[in-house]
Amino acid sequence: MLKEKTQLNRYQLDQAIKKYHDNMCKYMRMKEELESLTTAASTVKYGFEATMPKAIGNKSDPVYAHVQMKALREGRINKIQNELLLVQNLADKVTGDLEQEVLFWLLEGMSFRWIGAKLNISHTSVQRVRERVLDMMLK
Repeated sequence: MLKEKTQLNRYQLDQAIKKYHDNMCKYMRMKEELESLTTAASTVKYGFEATMPKAIGNKSDPVYAHVQMKALREGRINKIQNELLLVQNLADKVTGDLEQEVLFWLLEGMSFRWIGAKLNISHTSVQRVRERVLDMMLK
């Protein structure tokens, strides 16, 4: 779970905002894949395959390998989820219409030039607004 007292510096927050859109897409894809996984690595109980020798041990056991793979995947999903929640919780601190609009488009993965064209301001103004957003989020 997300810790309340997570110390974050300006660079880490900026990177989390930049990666937010990609992380959200990755999180949704990984979560969907994990839910769709079936127990394809299970062993056969009936038929000709049931009479064949079974793999025993850690490395060659398909069920063990499947469980390990799923556990690693869940760990990566949790790490991405914590980073997403961190940005979402800090986004509530942003006040001002322009700052909220810029933050929204940054979280959608848009470039400074695209945001500037959308809001009829220069891309350097977007960078200055982003700096104000980071200041608000870090307070």
